[in-house]
Amino acid sequence: MTKIRNLALLCIVLLGVSGIFSTSLPAPFTAEGNPQLYKELRDKARDNLRRLDSPKKQEYQKLLRSQDDVLMAYLLAYESDANLQQADPQAVLSNYEQIRAYLETYGNTHAPEFFLSYVADQTVSDERIEAYRAALLDDGLREILENSPNELELYRAVSQWCVARLKFQPTSGRDQSPLDITQKSILGRCEEMQILFVAAARTVGLPARAASTPWWPHTDNNHAWAEVWLDGAWHYTGDMDAAYYPDQTWFSSLIDKTVLILADGSLPSDRDEVLVQGKYECVINSIRNYAGENTRTLDLRTVDAQGRPLADVELSFMVYNWNSLRSLATVRSKQDGTFRISVGRGAFYISAFKDGKKALQLIPSGEVNDLEHTLVLTEDPLPDQNEMLAYPGNPFEWKKAPQEWDDGVALAKARWNEMDLIHSSRADAFSDSLSGELASAARGNFPEIERFLARNPRPDREFLAYLLSEDPSYSDPKFLWQCSAEQLEALQLEFQLREQGHSYQDLASVIAPTVFYEELSLPCSLDGSHNSMYPKDFYKAGRKGGTRTEKLKQAMTWLRKKYKINSGKALQGLIPLDVAARRKHLNSYQYRILAVSLARASGIPAEFTRQPNLIYVQYDNGEWGYYDLVKCAPEADVGDTGAFAKLNVLANDDLGVPVSGISGSLVLSRYQNGMFYWLDQSFKPSGQGGYEISVPKGEYYLNLGYRVSDSQTAFQLRHLDLAGTDSLRLEMVLAEFPRKWGTDVYLELAEVVAAIDTLGVNTILIGNYDQENSIRTAEQLRGLGRDFLWLGHDPAPAAIPGYQFSPAWREKVAADQRNRLRTITLVRNNGDWQGYEGRWERLPE
Repeated sequence: MTKIRNLALLCIVLLGVSGIFSTSLPAPFTAEGNPQLYKELRDKARDNLRRLDSPKKQEYQKLLRSQDDVLMAYLLAYESDANLQQADPQAVLSNYEQIRAYLETYGNTHAPEFFLSYVADQTVSDERIEAYRAALLDDGLREILENSPNELELYRAVSQWCVARLKFQPTSGRDQSPLDITQKSILGRCEEMQILFVAAARTVGLPARAASTPWWPHTDNNHAWAEVWLDGAWHYTGDMDAAYYPDQTWFSSLIDKTVLILADGSLPSDRDEVLVQGKYECVINSIRNYAGENTRTLDLRTVDAQGRPLADVELSFMVYNWNSLRSLATVRSKQDGTFRISVGRGAFYISAFKDGKKALQLIPSGEVNDLEHTLVLTEDPLPDQNEMLAYPGNPFEWKKAPQEWDDGVALAKARWNEMDLIHSSRADAFSDSLSGELASAARGNFPEIERFLARNPRPDREFLAYLLSEDPSYSDPKFLWQCSAEQLEALQLEFQLREQGHSYQDLASVIAPTVFYEELSLPCSLDGSHNSMYPKDFYKAGRKGGTRTEKLKQAMTWLRKKYKINSGKALQGLIPLDVAARRKHLNSYQYRILAVSLARASGIPAEFTRQPNLIYVQYDNGEWGYYDLVKCAPEADVGDTGAFAKLNVLANDDLGVPVSGISGSLVLSRYQNGMFYWLDQSFKPSGQGGYEISVPKGEYYLNLGYRVSDSQTAFQLRHLDLAGTDSLRLEMVLAEFPRKWGTDVYLELAEVVAAIDTLGVNTILIGNYDQENSIRTAEQLRGLGRDFLWLGHDPAPAAIPGYQFSPAWREKVAADQRNRLRTITLVRNNGDWQGYEGRWERLPE
């Protein structure tokens, strides 16, 4: 098989892939061989190009004419018009050529729709389109493709290839592309691990797709990973260094805690449980691939107060995460008011909404596999909740990989370490320390830093110090990995315009290079010689105003006249500022992003919010509040105390003892159109278990929750009518509030702790330096300003503050491979050690 592949690949090299092929595509991918699919995709592609700017549209139309087949039609039909607008059409052509070369060499055993969805699809998440397939083949994947005897070995080899090119690190939400990762940063969060693996797998012909839990139900945060098609079924993969066996990763024991696991597709089959079918992608419920026989089938009925079925009711499946109910997915009930869905064992809520009527239903955890629930929609407020939500775990036996695999992983990590060392040594080429640090921080993107410094031989040193800050409240290291010299110049100009009078935290809300998760914008020009972040008219829009409120009034009135919210005519997806500024029609998200940019161009700190029609701004008195984009006025006049209501919450445990330190666990939300929108304002402690907040008068829901353990979450929801009152005092009882952690985990690890010097040490983190949850927990401890000792089972290749290799922990890992993926926090209070396994909310008192 290897010889055949070598010969076939040699033929490709000799023939070239310039768009002129002496062989032909397999019949199912041609117009003649599959006329129905061809016509469907070609019509969709033509329609998809309608909203593009004329030059881009013409280039893509030329591709459709020159490559007149199912494959090119798919690539232009099922990529969002927003992505196509930002992309270079030649990148699409390059990817097309590589996919075509693969098909002509190896053929295809899948249905054409399946191949298109999970092999040909160019993007994985919100990353930009680029010609990554040819580059990844040249970066080692071609050799892997040639030498892998079967798809399982191909999967394993691709996994180790990823280990050599990416290490987990929490970063901002803006997605890196595959080449950003492999050629520039070699760092990324879980979604970028997903992006790289799926892109690499598809490049070598392995069907792969993105999967995720948008929000964990049993702990805060979320997670993204990849699914790969092996032996006729979907399998999941997480940590690439532990990928020898599919369906084995650090979250395998958490499967029964989940509710929904969502996968992305475009042309689904009848076997898929499709929850939402969009224009470009569909959301597939993949929970049965994980929970197996523990999957529950839930039959829902939506009725009015008289018991009559209600069609097209929005049903949102919600879990408690980051102190509020958050939606996993939203679907619509059928014409007869029913909906059937597969769910996991974990407890969750369903919000139902239609025409102002609503309902909220708890679906508790349980072992009954067939459930039926009826949601009665009324105009009444949602019922208060006071529940203990259960999240059972599942037993999982870790299978040890052979030594050859571990040796291969070690070699892959050594390659990554070599690349990391090269990046970190960039500073040696500069005599100026700040410039050297900047080049080193930019990693593989250092040529753009060199260009910036060549164009700006005397850069603003305060600006460089700002860029190099590690404060997570405003730093964005990903910007340095992705920016061009011109974008860096534009940001420097903005810094110089705005640095006076702002703390660095507030300054970040004025000069941040992006607003939401959109791509970096191409710079504008103020006078033909200076690069700027915003067009000239953005700077002018609010300049005549005196106060920030007056500036906002002028700027947002200008915005409303120049741009219209019309989703039907807008590009579908996230677009950077340079694209949005040229469009007349925007969707509501794009409009709000542009409004934030406009406020920032006027020197006003502003942030995006999911609250409909609102942005979040800092007024002249230093207070933050919402600005209404429809009224072009503050949601409530910050100077009018009568427009606000004060809420005082007194929190006691079930013994009547005041509970302190839970400001973040109290969240006010607005319920609109079936969704909870949490406020950006936070509660402030007022002493003795008291917390207060002042908000515009109106109707709210108060969320209060805390993790009793990783299998129990306490949750309360209270409806509050603050429309007609100046103040309200509310007492809440926190049952089973966990003031302390247990001692069981510590007793299990006492010998590991005994093997180290703990003098002066009151916090210990046990988990390897490259394990995702351990990295996240370390970041959490650092954010709290906590000194801690970090113990791992492997020596770190470079110094990590507080990290030590623990031979005693390595022995436990060798004895039981499940230990290699554990994350454990130990805290000593009054001489006694307490422990918690997994991600925690707060340290014990």
